[in-house]
Amino acid sequence: MMRVGIVGGGPAGLTLAATLRREATKAAPFEITVLERGSANRDQGNGWDLSKTAQEALARAGVDVPAVQRRGSDTARLFNVTDTARPDVCMRWPNSLAKLGLKKDQVLEMLNPETSRNKIIRRLIAAATHSDGGSGSVTVRHDCNVSTARRTNDGRGVEILGRNGDSYGTYDVVVDASGIASRLRHCRFSEAADAFYTGRTIVQGIVSSPEKSWHPWLTSRLGEGSMAVAGPAPSGTGIEQWMAQRYGAALEDQHTNINLWCFTEGPNDIPSLLKLEGLHGTSSDKEVVKATMDYCVQRLSHEDWPEMYRDAFRAAESIRVLPVFMHPMSELAFAHVVPDSEDLSVISIGDALHALPPWSGTSGNYALTDATELATALLKLREGTEGTCTQEQIAAVLREQEAAFLKRADGPRERCMQVRKISERVAKEMNLRDFSWEDLFLGTEAKDRSWFDLKSLFVIGFVRGMTFLNRLENYGINPPKHEASAAARAAAAEPAAQ
Repeated sequence: MMRVGIVGGGPAGLTLAATLRREATKAAPFEITVLERGSANRDQGNGWDLSKTAQEALARAGVDVPAVQRRGSDTARLFNVTDTARPDVCMRWPNSLAKLGLKKDQVLEMLNPETSRNKIIRRLIAAATHSDGGSGSVTVRHDCNVSTARRTNDGRGVEILGRNGDSYGTYDVVVDASGIASRLRHCRFSEAADAFYTGRTIVQGIVSSPEKSWHPWLTSRLGEGSMAVAGPAPSGTGIEQWMAQRYGAALEDQHTNINLWCFTEGPNDIPSLLKLEGLHGTSSDKEVVKATMDYCVQRLSHEDWPEMYRDAFRAAESIRVLPVFMHPMSELAFAHVVPDSEDLSVISIGDALHALPPWSGTSGNYALTDATELATALLKLREGTEGTCTQEQIAAVLREQEAAFLKRADGPRERCMQVRKISERVAKEMNLRDFSWEDLFLGTEAKDRSWFDLKSLFVIGFVRGMTFLNRLENYGINPPKHEASAAARAAAAEPAAQ
């Protein structure tokens, strides 16, 4: 039986555990232990829009994917605060195309429904620990503070250690799926290849029900998906981006994140300003929430911002402050491999290996892709060695997978670096009249693009085409209840007037 220790009980680690247990044969079972540093009942936060590959990975692990997705959330409307009658950009699959028989997934990978991370994790745990089919066992342990891993003295395994030096067991394979805060990454890569601060910090408020506390105009434009509004910074120079996003899988779950993306010199600038240096995760402390949301309100103090945007932040019931980090390119990581670690049976996946910022749109999806591909490789190894394999054989497979995972992330990483440059200029220098959502998508300003840049021309044409078709359908916006009532009264009165 192959012993697998997985550090990190998030979607990637649990996808790997569930897939191995479900697909293992009786002749080559796995004994899997998942060590999660968080508590069993903690809030997992919002999910993300799953790519086709990520959906396939979850389905393979035993998750009913539609059950964790929010119906209708595959819509994003992007506005300019001085012209909110209609969005500058509307990314939504139009009914007119659906009526022609065209399906969204036939045309593009993006625009997938948002998901509930809580539901994903609950269903993965159930799939991993349920005894139907497959072979072996999965144990999920919480509140495990892992500090490092080391080769055993006899060289036959890897021991996982806690912060106090206590042992969490010895394993044939150790998989680090613990995210950007990984403590096991240094088993393979030195500090020179650590993640670096991107210069952006997300200040986030969480509202349980915008329908109860926000202006009806905002909730109608948000709908079941996402919306963003660009407006001037307090001085009039620079752009603030107000963003909101639903994330509950069930429509009756109205939980919504509201965010500002802030550029700072260091990752602790905003936490220090708000005296939140020791805060990790979410806080519902009333004083902390008020201080954090007052900061957001102040950033929207320019007269062009209507009060309803500031009131939306004031309605937050809990907050997060999230400095955004990213790992360097794979070339740098390979240049700083820890000596004598090539034959160590430890591998990182997802953000522990190649963290990407949220605007990459790929971070969570790549983590699930890593997990399902690593599962395939380990299952193949077990079958090829008739259930028995050496540490050298295991390490060789892990190094092959590690190289593929790192290189795959280089493309979106390079684009993220490009987008960061224009995003910083937008936030610090640009006037609203010069702002364009399209420039942010592409990572370049129109004045710097060539007419021979076919990729940019295609993206712009597609975005504008989608927005035009949605304009014919009122961008999929349902009017607020008071607007709907007025329209109904007018319709009812019309026959009488005739």
